[in-house]
Amino acid sequence: MKRHRRHSQRYAKGARGRKDPAHSDRGLKLLPYSIRENLPILGSQQGQGGKAKALARCCTADGLVSWYVTEGSARRTAEGKAVDYLLYGLVEGDGRTLDYFWLSDLARIRSPAGMSVQRDTHWQPRTLEEIAPYVFRTQERKQED
Repeated sequence: MKRHRRHSQRYAKGARGRKDPAHSDRGLKLLPYSIRENLPILGSQQGQGGKAKALARCCTADGLVSWYVTEGSARRTAEGKAVDYLLYGLVEGDGRTLDYFWLSDLARIRSPAGMSVQRDTHWQPRTLEEIAPYVFRTQERKQED
């Protein structure tokens, strides 16, 4: 599967030679076990459109980019150990799009001011239709035509 990096390239700083960010304290704070265990597997909400639920929201401290996580799956070693998580959901930045992103990429991203991505700890699960109603109303109209 191809890695989509267009939303993270603008803010990313190299993390070569460091511990894997997906399993560092940063990665676990962005996607704690309580969320990972309830996260639907990739593809399970396909076709739901705006009815898919975003279980977590991560954003840059300056609020310029937000990631709403709807589903995800672990990338595992041959021994079965999870080494990263491929996530899917709504990405708000220059526009709004449904896209794939890696937990390790979120853990590495820094805003222009040097601040890291944070998980919204007050986030309550909502449907994508509630988050971006005009995006999904437009798609539904196109399907009807």
